[in-house]
Amino acid sequence: MLLPQEAVPIITEVIVKPEDLALDETSNAKPSVNKYAQRHYQRAIEYNNQANWTQAVQELRDAIKLEPNNSDYHALLGLVHLQQNLRGMAMVYIRQALKLNPQNQLALKYAANLKIKQGENTNPKSMATAISIAAILSFFSAQPRSGVKW
Repeated sequence: MLLPQEAVPIITEVIVKPEDLALDETSNAKPSVNKYAQRHYQRAIEYNNQANWTQAVQELRDAIKLEPNNSDYHALLGLVHLQQNLRGMAMVYIRQALKLNPQNQLALKYAANLKIKQGENTNPKSMATAISIAAILSFFSAQPRSGVKW
């Protein structure tokens, strides 16, 4: 059911503290595998702090390709989408982060704002489909608009 535009709260300012973005002890990242993924994540944090959303999204997608089961990467990608006011995409990634790690602090912090219920179970097939669709949609929204028609 679609709600009227005025019924959906719009986040005007999202404050992110550096400690919110640090990998926590419950992270499922593997030290030997995550070297490159961790570099992408660190660059994404820097781009996020500079409000360079396009670059932050790209770095996080690269990190997720290398480590698809890292909840920290999904949570930050959800936050970046939230900061761009892309609530639907933010919900997809925050839900995925919580699915991978129900104690992910960053995801928990913004789940309430997105009205994602604690312990909300999602079908893995539908989640994979939602993430695929979100990736395709963001590809089109990230393309520079030029005079070229497809």
